[in-house]
Amino acid sequence: MTNFSKYSSNGNDFIVIDNRDGKQDVHNIEKWQRLCQRNFGIGADGVVFLENSDEYDFHMRYLNADGGEVSMCGNATRAITDFYRRVTDAHNSDFTFTTKSGVYSSGLDGDVIWVHMATIKDEDLYDISGKYEEAIDSMYVNTGVEHCVFMVYDAQEVDVETIGKRIRYDKDFPEGVNSNFIHKIDNGEYRIRTYERGVEGETFACGTGNVAAACMLWDKGHEHSDEIEFQTNGGILFVKRAAEMIYLGGQTKLIYTGEFHD
Repeated sequence: MTNFSKYSSNGNDFIVIDNRDGKQDVHNIEKWQRLCQRNFGIGADGVVFLENSDEYDFHMRYLNADGGEVSMCGNATRAITDFYRRVTDAHNSDFTFTTKSGVYSSGLDGDVIWVHMATIKDEDLYDISGKYEEAIDSMYVNTGVEHCVFMVYDAQEVDVETIGKRIRYDKDFPEGVNSNFIHKIDNGEYRIRTYERGVEGETFACGTGNVAAACMLWDKGHEHSDEIEFQTNGGILFVKRAAEMIYLGGQTKLIYTGEFHD
């Protein structure tokens, strides 16, 4: 039997496992696919493994619901921060850890967990202006995960499943790509919807997608506030910039703990 914790970060839900002993076969794709299935397993958008780090507090390994490992998941970093505090009885509230995408840091401010998003690169590496003709503006950016961001008149009117899937399998993105659709509600406040590869559908929230959207808004001059509030399907997420660094903030919840058969 393996112990696990079920977490939700704005509806982006995860199976979180303490794998510091290295006993879990993280490459058993069929197993993790089965456990992530909502009708036949635990049900989750992905699996998060807490692993040892020689230099930092811990290492986070992340698998999407399809069993494939990806570099980073912003909402998962908040979940694993809370998980690490619980399993180690850590008294401090600031941590530094690694992912496949690089070194990150996280900290608590009341009930909000903030994560320093260390990887922001490849802005406008691809011209995606023709990928969705109804977009007002657009930008490609890698925030630890590859994202396309499309600013639209009304994100509620976008067929996220159809458009997102088409762009995800576009020939320009051999590894696939996530797509985000946003519209402005007010100064510093936006609606966002995201199609995620690996999950292969619209999710309740995507942390790296919110960061990608904020980067587009700042870089293209649409937004001047240093803190942006995003209304996701799963609640509110925040992205802020300070001292040339970008942070993702939001609440995360431990839903339940349990065991599964190996």
